[in-house]
Amino acid sequence: MNEKVKLPKGICAYLDRLLMEHPGFKAQYPFVAVGVLREKRSEPSTDELQNELAAYVNLKSDNQWKLIDALRYGYEPEPEPRWGIKAGKCYMKDPENWGFDNIASQEAAYWTVKSAADETIKMLGFGEVVDLNNEGMADD
Repeated sequence: MNEKVKLPKGICAYLDRLLMEHPGFKAQYPFVAVGVLREKRSEPSTDELQNELAAYVNLKSDNQWKLIDALRYGYEPEPEPRWGIKAGKCYMKDPENWGFDNIASQEAAYWTVKSAADETIKMLGFGEVVDLNNEGMADD
């Protein structure tokens, strides 16, 4: 069985809206749907989601295949970015007092903007910024 395709949150929101307007796009005509989405790139629009989707479709050809798979198998939003600070095998638990501990994933401190975590590393003088989603710490 195929898993749902993970797409950026804005892309999922636009697809939800598009599929409500054109329900036949979902499984019957995924190639047509991607073609329609590619056509929208040349249309001037004030719709931010449409512009985001047009940019996404044209960013890489692999994204077109991702959209086809998303329309065939379903889709869900990618997890929000979670940047943490790791020193050895320990993660920062409390950014207020710079406390580290070998802790459960739900207790790790995180930043949604990587540059903020980078600044904390500079202040500390040690450690590394890690993507907690890739460290097996994604929210369930």
